[in-house]
Amino acid sequence: MFNPNRRHVTWLLCVFCVVLTIVSAFVPEDSLFLDCGGSKALKLDDGRVFEPDSGNRLVGLSPHSHIVVSNSEMGKTNGSVLYNSARVFNETSTYTIVTKQMGRRWLRLHFHPVENPHYHLKSAVFSVEANGITLLYGFSFAKLDKESCLLKEYVMEVGGSSSEELELTLSPCTGSNAFINGLEAVSLPYGQFPSSALPIPLGPAVEIPAHVAFETAYRVNMGGPVITPKNDSQWRTWESDGFFLVNAASARNVTVNPSSIKYLSGVSTEIAPNLVYATAQEMGDANVIDQRFNISWAFEVESMFSHLIRMHVCDIISLSLGTLFFNVYINNQSALDSFDISSKTLELSAAYFVDFVANVSVGSNRMLVQVGPLDLRYLPPNAILSGLEITKMSNPSNGLVRNLGTDDIMILLCEFMTGGPLRKHLYGSDRPPLTWKQRLQVCIGAAKGLHYLHTGAAESIIHRDVKTTNILLGENLTAKVADFGLSKLGPSLDQTHVSTAVKGSFGYLDPEYFRRQQLTEKSDVYSFGVVLIEVLCVRPAINPALPREQVNIAEWAMKWQKGQLEKIIDPYLVGSVDLESLRKFGETAEKCLAEQGTDRPTIGDVLWNLEYAFQLQEASRQIVSDENSANYIPDIPQWVPQAGTAESDGAHSVIYQESSTTTSRGVFSQLMHPKGR
Repeated sequence: MFNPNRRHVTWLLCVFCVVLTIVSAFVPEDSLFLDCGGSKALKLDDGRVFEPDSGNRLVGLSPHSHIVVSNSEMGKTNGSVLYNSARVFNETSTYTIVTKQMGRRWLRLHFHPVENPHYHLKSAVFSVEANGITLLYGFSFAKLDKESCLLKEYVMEVGGSSSEELELTLSPCTGSNAFINGLEAVSLPYGQFPSSALPIPLGPAVEIPAHVAFETAYRVNMGGPVITPKNDSQWRTWESDGFFLVNAASARNVTVNPSSIKYLSGVSTEIAPNLVYATAQEMGDANVIDQRFNISWAFEVESMFSHLIRMHVCDIISLSLGTLFFNVYINNQSALDSFDISSKTLELSAAYFVDFVANVSVGSNRMLVQVGPLDLRYLPPNAILSGLEITKMSNPSNGLVRNLGTDDIMILLCEFMTGGPLRKHLYGSDRPPLTWKQRLQVCIGAAKGLHYLHTGAAESIIHRDVKTTNILLGENLTAKVADFGLSKLGPSLDQTHVSTAVKGSFGYLDPEYFRRQQLTEKSDVYSFGVVLIEVLCVRPAINPALPREQVNIAEWAMKWQKGQLEKIIDPYLVGSVDLESLRKFGETAEKCLAEQGTDRPTIGDVLWNLEYAFQLQEASRQIVSDENSANYIPDIPQWVPQAGTAESDGAHSVIYQESSTTTSRGVFSQLMHPKGR
């Protein structure tokens, strides 16, 4: 039966809850919204009011040359009148913003190249700094793909070790302009960004100093729609996660009523709105028998920077506590093991978050975040994730960009390799020849470098130009792979190859890649096989001065695979090479030069075989003296060189003719089991 008094009590409770919400809601001490170049206040549908940047008592603008451009006929550009005007600077200029309170600030910069007959802002090139921290360097809309409006979001410290004011400096490149359409500077709630976080790989918590600046890279709502600033108390935007899912079939979105989400101590709507915690991705059926798979999200990030990763989790799928356990991985490394969210919240549908700091390897621009189940017989496998934030952290040189120098010049710092390129140690110079042991060590070092490129980061890197001039030697002949000008990111998890135009050096090019324009890590393996033959035979990969059948070193060497390889090795090595070591080396080179990429070994297998060949060489020296060794190659007849020698690319090649008295065993195809195997 309807009771009017009950309705009255319910109404009072609702009012009480609303009052509590209003009282507890964060009110920023500083909140400045500027319409740069605007002439009147602009109110957006999310409640923000952008005031003109001129005449504002809290804002100073350096008196350098600047003008206003606008296009009132455009109306709303991308849903916002904020982008209808811009302030343009012909020389370095600074906004000085007076603050009431020390602490961190949201700093949001809005850019849109307003069309104007006198200024082509789309081609403008400029840099931006805030309190001495570089935010943008050599930025231009001309470098972006189809972007018409751009919002860059940062977190900056004001006070403490920096200025009591927030200074934003825009510096146009020589002969260009700088511009900005809108600016936001808003205080953050205390504790919004952590003072420490768990490192990846796991270890003791790492400190995050207050002076560190952040740039938002991704803010993602798992299993739910886009969340606009209108529905976030901090005016943030949350993307949907569909674009980042590696395999959509592995995940299934779940949703509950946002009003059911509970905020416990240390978590508030300022951390993330309830719309984030009310949705999640859980493990999908995926139509597989073995349900122990991970849900994976992949993100492109900048290498050489640390990133703060905040994971939002809310158990909206369990019926009781203690029934959901899962693992979390970042860049294929364990972040949370056997994670039980109920042990943290002691309630279901309670918001929770955890912070990590992860570095991205040099050469990699991919960050992989995964959740996966435990192998527990008494519980069904499952794993969830509600939201994810990835923010780039400023480096020790106070920057959020990698560029160095001026005038848009990129500087690459490299270790000086005193030994120069490997080729100079093989032929074309007066340097002493390398011993067999030294050649093995150099090849092993180069293989280690390629192995790191292929497997050492979240996403593999294909060098595409492996050759003896791109292997540099340092002190003690330490080998380093160099020259990454043609390097290409390898195929993603769901791909077998990268389709791309053919690039590389003739003589080293993978024939399968050349025919099909399909690049894989095995293309580097083929090129490295050519390097191995070059190390063995001390002649260029391509020598047009030689007879036609001898021009290409790989094709030429393969013709000797039926048992004559000893006849084309560097004469300097005769008498010092263990036959078993040579066989293992030759076998490895032959497999690298297989016509089909699927028949070639991985670079890891190549590395193992080269190390084994080195061990065989070392073991033979310990067992048999140099003067009495039946297993070395002094018994091989000294072949008379073919009339004439060939010069190519500074290289000197000597070809040996077969003798009718030879009894040498095969090296490539007629292999014996090596000693110690």
